[in-house]
Amino acid sequence: MRRLSLALAAVFALAGAAAHAESLSVPAGQAARITLMGAVRDVVVGDPLIADVSVVNERTLVIMGKRPGITTVLAFDAAGRALTDRQVMVSENGGGGVTVYRSNNSVGNYACGVQCTRIAPAAGGASVP
Repeated sequence: MRRLSLALAAVFALAGAAAHAESLSVPAGQAARITLMGAVRDVVVGDPLIADVSVVNERTLVIMGKRPGITTVLAFDAAGRALTDRQVMVSENGGGGVTVYRSNNSVGNYACGVQCTRIAPAAGGASVP
């Protein structure tokens, strides 16, 4: 019985780590689908000005990009276990994101499409043009 409990704990720990490691890129004005491994009860969006979520059914979410930026989408089952924990990067017109690292330890994050748009202040208040 103890082995089964340890095995189940390891599986849940690995599943949680895998869910956290994923990210999703969505162009503003477009949508992307997330398929969950269990029935969703609660959904949380870190910054609803950047992205919105629609629950299609108990195992499918649709993420809609609203404006360039980075946010997080979390989904939980009825027992409160995380089904997904995704970083969502919304870009201006498609494409990906860019992080600029400078030798003076300043960092800048940009959502890029046809043109890159700064989406977060640099870490530690340092500026990156």
